[in-house]
Formats: sequence, structure tokens, C-alpha cells
Amino acid sequence: MIRVEQEKQIELYLRSKKLSYQILFEVKDHFLSQISNLMDIQNLSFQEAFLKAQISWKYELEMVKADTFSFRKITRIEKNILQARFRKIIYVSLGFSVVLGSVALISEPLFFYLQMGVLLLLVLILMYNFIWKKMRFTEYRNLSFHPLLLRNVVIGVLIFPLGSYFSGTFEFWKPAVNQILMIYAAMVQIQLLYFRTKKINILLS
Repeated sequence: MIRVEQEKQIELYLRSKKLSYQILFEVKDHFLSQISNLMDIQNLSFQEAFLKAQISWKYELEMVKADTFSFRKITRIEKNILQARFRKIIYVSLGFSVVLGSVALISEPLFFYLQMGVLLLLVLILMYNFIWKKMRFTEYRNLSFHPLLLRNVVIGVLIFPLGSYFSGTFEFWKPAVNQILMIYAAMVQIQLLYFRTKKINILLS
């Protein structure tokens, strides 16, 4: 049976790994269960079982660079969760941009209204965060330099001029192309703001 002071020792160790709130308590539950089993089955002392648990979680709790464009270090387990979350954001943003790009080929007025709708949604979410004090301006400034946004800027700068060069017909500075890129960036920001509002870790660098 793990005592209260021993549970606090486990939590203190996990807090030293800078885990986000949700992941910390999920990992803590696993630690408690694993240590209890080791104490009961292998008849180990708490410190022995705790050390074994730390060793078994060494890889997952190793501190690694969060992202190519981030200066923060986080645990490997949190990095994997964040990368999965980032992939989902990218897929949603790409899918939405492709749909709106298809609309642009069919109806320019409809494309314009949908584009204004996306920008309006972004403004409304920002206003909600600022009015209800869910986010400070410094946090939003950090969000503007989020690794996802920086990565996409670099990719855009590299891919579109290359596409223009090799195809001979692709015009990077054509308004429709820029608008689709803007919609993509706006959709990324909308999702990041949504996660931030829900207090879900999105790695503000």
C-alpha cells in the first residue's frame, strides 16, 4: 500500500519532468499501479519499486527537443502526443484548404465569402480569448511563432517557388494561391487557439 507521502514523492518526480497537467496525472496513475504491483508481487520496498518504475519509464520520460523550431525540451512521451496532435491539425488544415481551393475554381464569389468566414471565425476566437482573459497578448505573440506556423512558412517558401520553376505555369504570387495559403495558416491558428482555450497543451515556444 502506497502512503500519501510516497505518492507525493512520485508526483514531485513527475513534475520535475515538466509534464503537462493531463499527462502528469495519467502517468502518475501508471506509476502508482506499477509500483504497487512490484511491492506486492516481488515484495520490494517502496524505494526499490520506485527506482524500477523510473528505469522502466526512462525512455518515455527522457527530455528531448520538442520540435525543430522550438527551443523547449519536453519528455519523449509528451513529444509523441504533441506530434500526433500537430499531424491532425495539419491534415484538417490541408483538407479544408483543398476544399476551398476547389470552390475557388467553381465560384469566386462563394470562395470569397468562405474565406471571409474563416477570417471572421479567427477574429471571434481571438476576441473571446482576450475579452474573457483566456489568453494574454504575450501568449498570442508566442502563438504567432508556433513551430507549426514557422514550419509551414519554410515549406511554403521552398515548395511554391520550386513548383513555379519546374512547372513553368504555376504563379506563386497569383492572388488565389496566396489566399489559399492564408486560409491554411488561419485554419492552423484557429485550431491552436481552440486547443489553447480548452487548456490542451499545444507547445507555446
